[in-house]
Amino acid sequence: MTFKLIYTADLHGNEEFYKRLLKKAENENVNAIVIGGDLCPRDGNTIREKISNQKLFLENFMISLFKEFRKRNKNIDIYVIMGNDDFRINLKILENAEKNKILKSIHDKSIKLNKNFNIAGYSFVNPTPFRLKDWEKPDFENVKNLLFLNIPENHEVIFDNDKMPMQLFNEEIRSIEKENGTIQEDLTKLKKLSNPKKIFYVIHAPPFNTKLDIITTGAHVGSKSIREFIEKEKPLLTLHGHIHESPKMSGSWKDKISNTICINVGSSYPEDKLNCVIIDLGNLNDIKYFELKE
Repeated sequence: MTFKLIYTADLHGNEEFYKRLLKKAENENVNAIVIGGDLCPRDGNTIREKISNQKLFLENFMISLFKEFRKRNKNIDIYVIMGNDDFRINLKILENAEKNKILKSIHDKSIKLNKNFNIAGYSFVNPTPFRLKDWEKPDFENVKNLLFLNIPENHEVIFDNDKMPMQLFNEEIRSIEKENGTIQEDLTKLKKLSNPKKIFYVIHAPPFNTKLDIITTGAHVGSKSIREFIEKEKPLLTLHGHIHESPKMSGSWKDKISNTICINVGSSYPEDKLNCVIIDLGNLNDIKYFELKE
């Protein structure tokens, strides 16, 4: 028996994209919908406004939309994680929706996907030059000191994965208290929840030095600890997002680390099309890529 899921990431509050995603899920008769982070819009002039706008989006649009969808499609589960552009203080909204059986919030969890496999999620990304730090952690313990540099918004920033990247702003923004630790430590704990070879991982940041983590400068900016985890544990499939332009830069939305298939569908913004894939878990060699237009 086949088990199909549709995967996308980095919707950033685009309501039309959400509607297209659900319509495609229905038309393709999938068993699951998976969204790999950056759920919410970035609108607002102040931090308080931005947090409030994301809260309203989640409560009044996304969860309401999912609730109606689930009424019509009781056998299609929806799995989500937040990304680094989502304020973590609103995570409780997803957790409440999970209690009401509208969706499944899978950050730092391993949940039964079908009789053969689990699905696990992880939202933290390796450090970026941006202000919002709710979902950032260092890869490893020995990250060098943070450097601050005021740089115009349209200026490209080159990352160095052996130290914290230079920051675009001289302030950090957090909506909740900082969570200590490293990505490496978190993934070590996550793998203990069930057999990594029987889990499909949804990890917002892509692995370092792949076709999935290339920015416009050509630099690789993915997570070294996530790559290390994949190399060591060898899961069958990992799903990523975060670096919107990488598929265009590399020419591919998928890559392999040993036998692990890794996917980042990217974002076509500002073009009006939603990138996604449909995966039959019984045949990972036949993953179908779509660009959903109006």
